[in-house]
Amino acid sequence: MTRDELEPERDDELHRLLQRWSAPVVPEGMDERVLEAYRRQAGREPWWSRLFTASVRVPVPVAVGVLMLLIVTAALALRPPAAPSTAGTGGPPEPVQAARHADVPVVSRTSLAGFQPVTEVTATVVTDQMETRQ
Repeated sequence: MTRDELEPERDDELHRLLQRWSAPVVPEGMDERVLEAYRRQAGREPWWSRLFTASVRVPVPVAVGVLMLLIVTAALALRPPAAPSTAGTGGPPEPVQAARHADVPVVSRTSLAGFQPVTEVTATVVTDQMETRQ
């Protein structure tokens, strides 16, 4: 669509009427009266009442993001505390049964103090023995 198609048709009669019309004169002191009326009306409510009835426009994506952040924070705050670590207590470790595949791995504190990289890397390829038998 062109710009001419988007504009409404020109109304010559309305154009002539608008050329003859002039805005009415503003009476003296009208600004002060309007401002005083606003102050009287706005001053009727206590400030704490206005605090609870005020509104703030927030875009929906921002509101959803803040809500998700609150949910994640609450979930992290309400989870049970982790068991204290017993690593480095100096006592002999207690006997432990062999770990099953479904057990959750236990992570302990580690340190790279004194780490030395290997000087030579060797790789061994192991093939599946079942494939070679068939």
